[in-house]
Amino acid sequence: MLKKFGQLTRQHAINELTKLFKENESAIVTSFKQVDVNKMQAIKKPLKNSSARFKVVKNSMAKIAVKKADMEGMAGLFDGTCAVTFCDEDGFLAASKIFVNFSKENEGFKIRGGCLAGEFIDAERIRDFALLPGREALVAKAIGTMKSPITGLVGVLNNVINGFVRVVDQLAKKKGSPSSRDV
Repeated sequence: MLKKFGQLTRQHAINELTKLFKENESAIVTSFKQVDVNKMQAIKKPLKNSSARFKVVKNSMAKIAVKKADMEGMAGLFDGTCAVTFCDEDGFLAASKIFVNFSKENEGFKIRGGCLAGEFIDAERIRDFALLPGREALVAKAIGTMKSPITGLVGVLNNVINGFVRVVDQLAKKKGSPSSRDV
C-alpha cells in the first residue's frame, strides 16, 4: 500500500512538472550547491514580482517531465541540486537578471540553461539576455530615436521662420526710417 502511494505521488509530481513545462513559454534551470536556505528564500520574492514560478525539482522526475513535454534538449541540464523557474517571455528577462546578479553574490548558484519560446538556450545566452535593458528602456530608446529627426526638422523650420521674420522686420525698419524722416 505504501509503495503504491509513493508511486502515485511521484506520478502526480511528474504530471505537474510536465504541465508546467507545456503551459509556460520559457524556463530557466539553475543549480544551487552550497547556497544557504535563507538566501534561496530571498531569491523567491523578486521572482514572484516578475510573475515567475521558482520550483526545486528532483532530477529524475524533471527529466521524465521534459521528455513528456517534448523538451528533451533540457534533460541534460538536470544534474545536482536543481530548480526550474517557469515564466513567460516578459518574465524571462527579469528572471535572468535576478539570477545573474544572485550568481555574482553566491558562488554555488549556477545558471545551467533553459528554453525561451520553446527554443533551448545555454547559460551564456541567458547571461547575454540579462545584460539587455528592460522593455520600457528599449521602448523609450526607440521612441527617442524616432523623435530625434522630427525634433531636428522642427528646429530647422523654426529657424527658417525666425530668419524670415527678422528679414521682414529689418525691411520694415529700413522702409520706416526714410518715411519718418520725411515727416
